[in-house]
Formats: sequence, structure tokens, C-alpha cells
Amino acid sequence: MFFHNNTVLIVFVIGVILLIIGFGLRDRNPGMVLLGIGLLATLYAVVKKAIELFS
Repeated sequence: MFFHNNTVLIVFVIGVILLIIGFGLRDRNPGMVLLGIGLLATLYAVVKKAIELFS
């Protein structure tokens, strides 16, 4: 697949998360929106921790 490139993988993951948020907003489902926001926050925390650890 094309996931050997880290930039493409990050863009794909963020795209899926934004897709979840978009479905939640379209269906007026606050649970889906909160799920997407929680996934974004988790992704941010993991990336920030990795930057602190490896830099």
C-alpha cells in the first residue's frame, strides 16, 4: 500500500477523523462529533509526546 510514507499516513488518518466529524455534523449526532474531536486530541497528544521523546 501507500502507507510506507509517514506524511501520507498522517494525512490519511486526519482525513478519516475529519470524515467522522463531518458525518456527525451532517446527521446532527453529537456523539460522532465528540468521537472525532477525541481522536484528534489523542493524535495531538501522541505526536506531542513523540516530539518530546525523540527530539
